[in-house]
Amino acid sequence: MASNEEWCSEVSSKLQREDLRISTLNEIKEHFSSIPQLEASKLANILSLPLVFDCLNDTNSEQVDLACEVLSLCMNNLSLGESTNKYDIPLERALNHPYTSVKLMALGEIYRNISKEESLVDICKRMSLFTSILKCLGDNDIAVAKRAFDIMCVIGLSDLGLKTLISSDGMKVAHQVMNVNEVARLRYYEMVINLSKESESNFNLLNSTGVFTDIIEELKSNDVLLRMNVVELLTQLGLSHHGFIFLDKSGVLGELFAMIEDEEQPLTVQLCEPGILKFFGNMARNKPIELLSKYPKFFDRLFSNLESGNLTIVGISLDTLGTIGLSGAGKCALQSTGNRITYAIKTVIKLLPSLPTEVRIRALNCLENLLSVTETVTDLTQITRKWYLMFGDEPMELILRYAKNPFSEIKLAGLGLLHALANQTWGQEEINNTPGLVEYLLDRNTETVKECKEMKYGIIKLLANSSIFDSPTTNRLREYVKEGPFYVHVITEIAFEGND
Repeated sequence: MASNEEWCSEVSSKLQREDLRISTLNEIKEHFSSIPQLEASKLANILSLPLVFDCLNDTNSEQVDLACEVLSLCMNNLSLGESTNKYDIPLERALNHPYTSVKLMALGEIYRNISKEESLVDICKRMSLFTSILKCLGDNDIAVAKRAFDIMCVIGLSDLGLKTLISSDGMKVAHQVMNVNEVARLRYYEMVINLSKESESNFNLLNSTGVFTDIIEELKSNDVLLRMNVVELLTQLGLSHHGFIFLDKSGVLGELFAMIEDEEQPLTVQLCEPGILKFFGNMARNKPIELLSKYPKFFDRLFSNLESGNLTIVGISLDTLGTIGLSGAGKCALQSTGNRITYAIKTVIKLLPSLPTEVRIRALNCLENLLSVTETVTDLTQITRKWYLMFGDEPMELILRYAKNPFSEIKLAGLGLLHALANQTWGQEEINNTPGLVEYLLDRNTETVKECKEMKYGIIKLLANSSIFDSPTTNRLREYVKEGPFYVHVITEIAFEGND
């Protein structure tokens, strides 16, 4: 049996013959697939991979695809950093190959290697390789562009990687990518925002290139779909503290709100409003008081949208209202709007029976967020109780209508409202004062769906720690908690043998 060295020498000789390349590549592939990893690692270090890379320089797609498979098999058996160190030039050439499979092979190997810091640093120092990866952001094949995007997002999070990205060579290629087409430009913007939202220092460095001026300028485009995508990207930036400050100071927040008030461009409003509502909702989740003071009309718009009749806008508005109302600060901001939040809650309650199931669930989730508290601060529990009483003459009856619904998704949303009540003293009193409710919660036969069982268990766990209930009820609640959410009571029957 030939040694590893002899086998590698034999296949290397055959690879140099054009007529034997496909059969030899198949031989290598089968051999690597049949041997233990330790032996495969030894072979990968001995085999002359430049000869396999040479097999990529052909128009025969079968040969090219086989060469890609063999290269992936071999390089995956090398230690991290070896392939990008030894074969940086062939990998760079592969990134500029006309075949998608070749680019994906090279990008896949590079992505594997950048998990090692030394390899990442090495790639940043090899400017030609670095810019070849960056160019792939503009590739027409989505898989190639996505893989390049993933690599650049990892590299760009390192100090050296970010400095390389904004260097003159890096920016030269970046502009080439942005000039490919609108899709490539948006992909580059997305990468920039992903890196920028991670830290203020990242943002400041990238902002110094002028890219954010370009991004904001896109909001003036006549292409509504482009503007919609840019709004979505800016939403991600605004979730960071430094991003919010930048967008506020640069006038972007005001410009966005103006977009959905422009009655002369109904298509813009129709397409962009969902994204802009999400944008402001996410901003309000972090800074509700500031947003209310600077953009009070946003809250008016949000409340009025609940009656728009456009189910897409109603759904987004419900989600946004729930997002704002989840935090304590958000509850205080909403409560400060006075009659407007009162009218909004009553509107949601009025709409509930007529909404399609999917939107109804979102409405129930919105109400759950409004009633939920993470800490029992008196001011907040006074607000939630006040909002609860706006549900109608019999608020608990309304909640139970959904908590006992036969459809599990609606039932889960209804139980979510009960969970919000169970976490507050006044809510526990409401549960205790509702005839038959505790018995219903303790009845394990009413739930068959895992998520509903878990939600009901969470409710009972909160009630078991309450001082509202009498001693026998508290003991039953605690026993339920002790048994767990999926306990099944087994009745044992004993058969006695008798004489006929």
